[in-house]
Amino acid sequence: MSPRPLTFPAIPSAQLRPLRNRLRLSIRDAGLTDLTLADATPAGGPFWELEPTPLLLPAAEWAPLEAALRQRTRLVNALLVDLYARQEVLRDGILPPEVILNDPYYRRPRLGLTPTRLDPATLLRFDLVKTTAGWAFTDTRANTPVGLSYAVQNRRFLTQEAGELYRALPDYESIINFPLQLLDALRALSPRPTSSPHIVLLTTGPRLPFFSEHSFLARKMGLPLAQGDDLLVLDNTVYFKTIAGLERVDVIYRRLNDAHIDPVVFSTDRETAGIPGLLQCVRAGRVVIANDIGCGVAESRALHPFIPRLLRYYFAEKPLLPQLPSHTLGDIDQLEHVLDHPENYTFLPAHDPRLGQVAPPPPRLLRARGERRPGLPPVVRENPYGFVAQTRPTFSPLLRGTRRKTPYRLSAYVLTQGKTHAVMPGGVINLGPKPPADRVGACVDVIVMAGHAGAPGTISDLEATVITGAQTTAPGSRAAESLFWLGRYLERAENAARMLYILDDVALEEIPARDRPRWLPVWRGLLEATGHAGEKITARTDPRATFGHELPWRMTLDPANPSSLLSSARAAADNARQLRDYVSPEAWSLLTRLVDRLETLARLPRPGTRAAAARPAEQPPPSLAIRAVLTDVNAFLGTAERTMLHDAGWQFLLLGEYLERAIMTCTALRHVLGALDHDAREHPDPVAASLIYRDNPELSALLRMLGSQDAYRRLYQTRSQPRFVAELLLQQTEAPRSIAHALDSLQRSLAAIRAETRDGDDEPTAAVLARTAAFVRDLRLDHAFGVAPSAHQATLGEMLAELLELLFAVQPALSDQYFNHQARLAADPGQSELPLTPGL
Repeated sequence: MSPRPLTFPAIPSAQLRPLRNRLRLSIRDAGLTDLTLADATPAGGPFWELEPTPLLLPAAEWAPLEAALRQRTRLVNALLVDLYARQEVLRDGILPPEVILNDPYYRRPRLGLTPTRLDPATLLRFDLVKTTAGWAFTDTRANTPVGLSYAVQNRRFLTQEAGELYRALPDYESIINFPLQLLDALRALSPRPTSSPHIVLLTTGPRLPFFSEHSFLARKMGLPLAQGDDLLVLDNTVYFKTIAGLERVDVIYRRLNDAHIDPVVFSTDRETAGIPGLLQCVRAGRVVIANDIGCGVAESRALHPFIPRLLRYYFAEKPLLPQLPSHTLGDIDQLEHVLDHPENYTFLPAHDPRLGQVAPPPPRLLRARGERRPGLPPVVRENPYGFVAQTRPTFSPLLRGTRRKTPYRLSAYVLTQGKTHAVMPGGVINLGPKPPADRVGACVDVIVMAGHAGAPGTISDLEATVITGAQTTAPGSRAAESLFWLGRYLERAENAARMLYILDDVALEEIPARDRPRWLPVWRGLLEATGHAGEKITARTDPRATFGHELPWRMTLDPANPSSLLSSARAAADNARQLRDYVSPEAWSLLTRLVDRLETLARLPRPGTRAAAARPAEQPPPSLAIRAVLTDVNAFLGTAERTMLHDAGWQFLLLGEYLERAIMTCTALRHVLGALDHDAREHPDPVAASLIYRDNPELSALLRMLGSQDAYRRLYQTRSQPRFVAELLLQQTEAPRSIAHALDSLQRSLAAIRAETRDGDDEPTAAVLARTAAFVRDLRLDHAFGVAPSAHQATLGEMLAELLELLFAVQPALSDQYFNHQARLAADPGQSELPLTPGL
């Protein structure tokens, strides 16, 4: 009696839709669907869609698959070593030379580049299908294999959302720590004898597909994400531009197509993506690349008919699993064989695996043309040498016990380190007749049941590697700048939202017409602090008229206004997207939720229009936007503080946050207190002038807008008076919204950065902050608010304008010191043998 087939616990149909929705939300909240290319081609389906029913593979079925994957990995690396060294496979006639030499992914500059390396392809992906005859290979991915992170995250999402179903399974193999095995393999590639080599992940950037995978792997392995212009070549050595200077790089984990990796050697239209001079560093043995340059030649489908011959040639072995039968159309005999029954084949590009398959015309079109049988598709007929014909598989049912023969492909991943290999016990199943080129597509998890010990020579114990020193790479200059601006945009949005929220309350109060001129500086201070200084208001303007329908919309939800809350939130999200290796998933989900909420509100009818009148809402969209920003920005900052590493990168986020706070506070004070000081000086009656300083109810609104009313009452226990308001918001270091407190925080963050980067006390940014703090500390407020100030004394408005200029000077100093200039090599005990080039 045969054993019962292994199946996943049945999910009731009533639970399937809610489970799919939760999985979709999990993927969205993780920020994994925000790719420009994916959004630009909705016809291709969602970027990533996870089905809740995984494929279960018993240990007895997985064992031969694992052995075959290991065999194919040995073959790929042996072939790559041979093709870029002795080329014996070509000399002995095992492969026709045109199969390799006509391949655009065969990189001739790679010849002899690393002659002693045994594992050019560190990470490999193999695609397989299960036909009625069993499993068979379809494709190899050796250049920049995609999908490892999606396999890991599929498992994570499903165990979170369907945990009770996974707990009902017998023991199964874990794949969560496979990226850490990849990290150990990368460490082993270091050209320097050190237990803590410096490794970077070279990415294409956030605007291209699969950046979400790059950022996930970087975060999982603790590696910095680097783009081409983050790296620099000096003296045949690659350096990473960090806030501490230039830091030597030992290993580059490449997720950039090698066509763009060195614009000095390869002709590319994306010169800024690569690293000029990189190949010379590789040749000099100063840096190692994984996967190595030129690995893409192993992806050629033209190699498929020669797989059995290559295995016999290199290892005297037979294939443990077959390749899906393929025919080279450049061979006349194979072409005639295909033409006998072209409807049985799928035509695939031989040398560019990114291009999709080409199917013969459907029978309905043939009948319309009056043709009895299909021929070659026109694009194949024009260039038969560029295509292979692959047999159409008859798929075995995906789920055991069912008859549904859904087309699907299994992507499996293998890690190499020298002569040892690790096969990830699982993978990704892609649903559909053809794998998508620019998206993950619809997929399911693959669960390998426990029960086999694995084969000898694996590196399954790599996670136990003893690390005597962790990599201590300082934040990259680009990442530090993005963190700085992330802090600024978040603070700008939160401050503006709070000011508008308080102003909305103030506008509901009855303000007599005779008192409106005194509120004019408050309106102007608010508008300038939120980036709307050009708005026209007059002394006779009623607050309800000034902030009626149009202006609140422009200040909150207008996407064309760079100072709106929506634009600030989008700018913060754009900077955070560059920082996916820094920003925790929990914090990122809050920021994306805020942007989604604001964009949804921006699509609603604008208040004051006919469409809005036809659909009246309980609260207008601007008010909802203000409340969303106040809630979610503070939630983001609180979550980030609890979940992000408090290293130098975190300090740059604080620098941006506190600098923006100081600038907005100073801008608001300059208008309000400066106007009061001007009125007192211009008034001819000293007694009346003193009353100007004593009777100022509008200052309560200013304190509320700046989040300082409670602090004022605790310290002064009196009604709002300009002298005390100025002291609180300028010089009280205990007041969290004061300029003195912001400068104190800026200096503490800068001291923490200097301690981590070993900067000296004469650092320019520290000097600018010290000068600004001394200016605030030395302000003589008693003189400024005297009963009869002297005419030659600087007005408070002039002093605040000077302070504002000092605050504006902080950001250029930071930029010159940390973002745009590396003054020295970063301190590294392993670099003592390097020549220090003067004037870096």
